Amino acid sequence: MSEPTARDDARSCTCSAHVGSRYCDRCDLLLGLNGVHVIAVEVSGDGGLRVVVETPASPMGCRECGVLARARGRRDVALVDVPSAGRAVQLVWRKRTWRCLEPACPTGSFSEVEKSIARPRALLSTRAAWWAIGQLRREHACIEGLARQLGTTWKTVWRAVEPLLVLMAADPARFNDVTALGVDEHIVRHEALLVRMEVGDLDRFAVAAARWSWRQPVPGETLGSGGSSRDKVRAVRHYRTGRAW
Repeated sequence: MSEPTARDDARSCTCSAHVGSRYCDRCDLLLGLNGVHVIAVEVSGDGGLRVVVETPASPMGCRECGVLARARGRRDVALVDVPSAGRAVQLVWRKRTWRCLEPACPTGSFSEVEKSIARPRALLSTRAAWWAIGQLRREHACIEGLARQLGTTWKTVWRAVEPLLVLMAADPARFNDVTALGVDEHIVRHEALLVRMEVGDLDRFAVAAARWSWRQPVPGETLGSGGSSRDKVRAVRHYRTGRAW
């Protein structure tokens, strides 16, 4: 029996060929999304991974009227996924599309919804958004640092995590196991100092803020949109007095 060699197609996989399946059980296990199958894995031009996935074909009824819809193929949706082995991962979801055959139905064409992969119109996968929130909570990471790890931009990460943070903040169950609350007085002092300085237009201090920030500023960023409280105070002092401290 012949064995696969290094010259074989890197995207092909024979670990499930003996059962006659077009999907690889081992690759699906590594992906970790129930009902979602890996059909290709490639190395992208920037050294990251490109993982192509899909859900199996099955009959679908119209969500509005219930009439059996006609399949219209698939369209690729590129998503930012959780990093793997230090490399950025792009998850390409081959999303199924259909068309309702009922003339009186206003639905027309519609596409697959699988929230375990991504929310509608999202740029990050669902698990990448929750991974970012976990890093913010446990590791005290910043949004820009997470964007670098994910291989995307600050705005893309923030747009993905902000709605989830709003939902978490509105959930009263988050206080179920809380027995005491505390406040970091160091941060409060710096924020209070900014208020006492009565800074009217923070946009004027954008250059100074970037000069005293420990991170690379985002293009178009203002002093009020990022950076630590200490960085903001130093920037204001430098602008008003010419002294750094």
